[in-house]
Order: sequence, then structure tokens, then C-alpha cells
Amino acid sequence: MKTDLVEIFQTIRASIQPYASRGYTVHENSETGYDLYSEKNIEVEGEKITERFFIGVYINGNQVEVKLNTVEFEASNQELVDFGSNHKGFKLSRLTDASLKEVEIFTEIIHVHFKEKEWI
Repeated sequence: MKTDLVEIFQTIRASIQPYASRGYTVHENSETGYDLYSEKNIEVEGEKITERFFIGVYINGNQVEVKLNTVEFEASNQELVDFGSNHKGFKLSRLTDASLKEVEIFTEIIHVHFKEKEWI
């Protein structure tokens, strides 16, 4: 189990970095934040969208936050933290193999959702 926030952040960042080669662009890559966006130009209900948040991991106070884009995706049956604005995810102060696996599974599920919606 990892309890050092920097180590938790780096472990999760390493698990989501491969998505940068799967159609996402890195917007923030710092010591305390890493996030990925889709930059595919699409139109939804007459609104042009040039970038869409995919996932981010951030050190915030005494926790690491993992935020996933849950727009048009129902995740109400899961025990996810609501960050508002269609972002749900995890607040972690310790990281076990099981919690890392859960983050990885949700990331892949959201990635599949992005592919199905043709957002990447």
C-alpha cells in the first residue's frame, strides 16, 4: 500500500500516460497535475466542441484526486466522488493494488465510451 501522495500521483499518472498515444493530448504535465483531453472537432446539438476533458490526476491538499469525464455516461451505481461539471472519480490518500485496478478499469471504460461516441 502506498501512502505518499507523490508516489500515489506518479503511479496513477504512469497508468494513464499510455492513453496519450491513443488519441488524447496532454494539457497539464506537472509535479502535481496530469490530464488528458480529446481535441477532435465535433458538433453536438449545434454546438462546436474543439476539446473534451478525458481524465486527470492531481495532488490536492492531503489527497490525490482522479477525475474522469462522465458526460453522457451513467456512473450513479458506483461509489465515485462527484467533482461537478460531469466529472466523477476518486479521492485517494492511500493506494492499494485493488484501488489502482479500479482506477484503471474506470479509465478504460470511459475510453471505450469516448470511442463509441467518436470523440477521439
